[in-house]
Amino acid sequence: MIKKTFFFILICFVTLLQAQPPKVEGKIWKKVKALSDEFNGKKINTKKWNIEPDGHYELKWTGRAPALFQEESFDIKDGYLTIEVGELPKPVTLGKHTYKYHGGILRSYKKTNIGHYYECRMKMNKTEMGGGFWLCHQGTCEQKHEIDITESVGVLTEKTHKWAHDWDRIMHSNAIHRGSSCNKSIRDQGAKYLDVKNHEKFYTYGFYRKSATELLFYLDGEYVYTLTPPVPFDQDLILQFSIEAYDWNPIPEKGSKVATGTKEERTTLVDYIRVYELKDK
Repeated sequence: MIKKTFFFILICFVTLLQAQPPKVEGKIWKKVKALSDEFNGKKINTKKWNIEPDGHYELKWTGRAPALFQEESFDIKDGYLTIEVGELPKPVTLGKHTYKYHGGILRSYKKTNIGHYYECRMKMNKTEMGGGFWLCHQGTCEQKHEIDITESVGVLTEKTHKWAHDWDRIMHSNAIHRGSSCNKSIRDQGAKYLDVKNHEKFYTYGFYRKSATELLFYLDGEYVYTLTPPVPFDQDLILQFSIEAYDWNPIPEKGSKVATGTKEERTTLVDYIRVYELKDK
């Protein structure tokens, strides 16, 4: 019992070290309660988070076919937010798209801007589906901004596009000026390749929105790279966490891990989401 308690305290201590935002001269970091969650309750806090694909006040997206977002994919268990993927009982057709599988998307109600630090500790599922931690907004025709703090997938297949051959062991980030009828999509991106695959352990992903033109990214508490947005990113954004399907890592028609994996293999675990804002000392 003493040995178990010691290791529990050690793990908590390491996690706390990883959770510290970078020091800023003359400022202190204050946690934003409306955007932070340890997921220690019995149910998802629906005052903070929206998990209905069409239920958010601004963002509406049902998921990329063939995987449909659904709120039933979410749960809280043993102090973790869980997002389970799998086969739908029967295919669902919405407009021109047919969905055979399910994932999920969680969105914040509160928006944030420059001067915030975002962090989550998570372990990817072991399937062809993936996703991650990101910020977005509806925007306007001229200004649609997206910041992907991290995205990856659980496993690769023979049909995975060649450029994504190591996306099961990666921290990948984007700063995207999204395309519209007013402009083409432009991005800056960064990546760090990992020795241990995303589905094999927990990683802590961090992002400091330092300015409209400086986006700093962290892994397990260590700085990894800075992205420069194609245009100044100075608008309020909504925090999101999603597990979805990608066309560059297609789900096999037969024998996919999405369809055949155990519940444990098909479940992404999020230990916490924490957001901090800068305040004067």
